[in-house]
Amino acid sequence: MNADKAPILNEGSSYLFTDKGVPRAFEAFKMLLAEGRRGLVITRAHPTRVQQEHALDCPVMWIAKSTKASSGVLSLEPTRLMKMHGTISDFIKANKGAVVLLDGLEYLITENGFSPVMKAIQLTNEEVAMNDAFLLVPVDSRTLETQQLGYLEREFTLPDEDSRRVRLG
Repeated sequence: MNADKAPILNEGSSYLFTDKGVPRAFEAFKMLLAEGRRGLVITRAHPTRVQQEHALDCPVMWIAKSTKASSGVLSLEPTRLMKMHGTISDFIKANKGAVVLLDGLEYLITENGFSPVMKAIQLTNEEVAMNDAFLLVPVDSRTLETQQLGYLEREFTLPDEDSRRVRLG
């Protein structure tokens, strides 16, 4: 890890991780947790696997159509975008400077279409800014149309462009 070349993150900002998105986003998430921040992961991957792979001690919610409660797994239905926004909003309001990692944007777009997901992201970004929180969103740019990626890049900060808070490797 080279701290001199590492990007830095600011409170109250939302970040889009496109280059090696998932590993870099989880690295940033874990660094912010190490500062003592509260974290929430909302992911398409099964929560047990995420907690094991990344050694996390925070809530992990599964974006899944299955609403059955299975062994304590918290799930959010992919088509209920305002419920997902509300969950994130409630978490960051209750935890000053919280960090939320949303992994599964591509799946949400598949289930809802791009415009509804973009609207939910814009609302969430406003909450992040008002509550000095962090939103980290990894995405594989190969899964998006050029215009969609452009909209996302306009709404988010790319980690390499910002400069103040947390250094990433």
